[in-house]
Amino acid sequence: QPTMMILRGILRWPVRAGLTALGIGLGTAVLVASSFFDDALEAIVDSAFFQTSRQDASLIFTGALPEPVLDDIRRLPGVLRAEGDLRLPAILRNGHLQKTIAIEARADGNDLTQIVDADGRVASAPPGGILLSERLAASLDVAEGDTLEAEFLTGRRETHSLTVSGTVQQYFGIGAYMADHTLNALLRQAPQITGANVSLDSTQEDAFHAALKDMPKLAGTVMLTDTRVSFQDTIDENITVMTSIYIIVAVLITAGVTYNSARIQLSERARDLASLRILGFTRLEVSYILVGETILLAILAQPIGWLLGYALARAMTDGFASDLYSVPLVLKADTFTTASLVVLAATVLATMLVRRRLDRLDLVEVMKTRE
Repeated sequence: QPTMMILRGILRWPVRAGLTALGIGLGTAVLVASSFFDDALEAIVDSAFFQTSRQDASLIFTGALPEPVLDDIRRLPGVLRAEGDLRLPAILRNGHLQKTIAIEARADGNDLTQIVDADGRVASAPPGGILLSERLAASLDVAEGDTLEAEFLTGRRETHSLTVSGTVQQYFGIGAYMADHTLNALLRQAPQITGANVSLDSTQEDAFHAALKDMPKLAGTVMLTDTRVSFQDTIDENITVMTSIYIIVAVLITAGVTYNSARIQLSERARDLASLRILGFTRLEVSYILVGETILLAILAQPIGWLLGYALARAMTDGFASDLYSVPLVLKADTFTTASLVVLAATVLATMLVRRRLDRLDLVEVMKTRE
């Protein structure tokens, strides 16, 4: 019978029940839309630092050098492996659209740096063409099989027509990739490199840096291990602060909606609840009638919150996309579970506060009031 009373209360006021469920669902949506950032950034870090760029250090030269320079780098203290890459600045044009970018070329079999798409698959630039990131292809309005012009800004400053051999989805930056033998043949030059990627023995890093001081034509060194640690620490700190703020916002939304809903129910149904106590209903049964409606609406609101959270997360990823980066939409089951548990816990706490008022009702005074 108490359960039937709860259902009749919801059916009697469907608009109020629907708005209460929507308000609670919004609290869940806020948590879902904010919590996905943690998983999304984890996917970005894994792709950028542990799949695409796995080297310990990158050496940047002042200009293009003959490929045999790699042999000298391999003899440096602590170097376990060394791979070269060639990056040449160029202007890519398709009609009136153009983009200035560094075309990257790597040798087949390079393992320290790879072209990895958003799904974790390793891609490669087919011989005779150019591979573009999806954002670059979209900005130039080209697709696989189209032709674009490439004006190289170094060397002979030649302009060549290149066929788009494919596109790859990436999270960071905009990239253009060619096979090293294709690029060297196009420019009629011997194999060259403009940088080198190395893996190091961590016990000999000091000796490695000391040897670099005497290396000619070295413009700079980037230690990827330090970059990974710094980037991860910054993300962890920012995510912790942001997640905490959104949890507080979601709890406040949920607590405000549920407390007000339960408080209104108590005000409207105080006489009925007091009558039930006089008729022999226990305090627990009467509390169940008061609290049960709000708890039921909170449970029914969770699918609504999941859908709204997904839509909000999708809108956020689309809004954050730019030429520099894109945020993947990564929503795991535990994201929805955590959001629902936090919202339901806030709902229970808020309704328990109202339930305390029920224990303090003066049955005689309540029965004397007129509806």
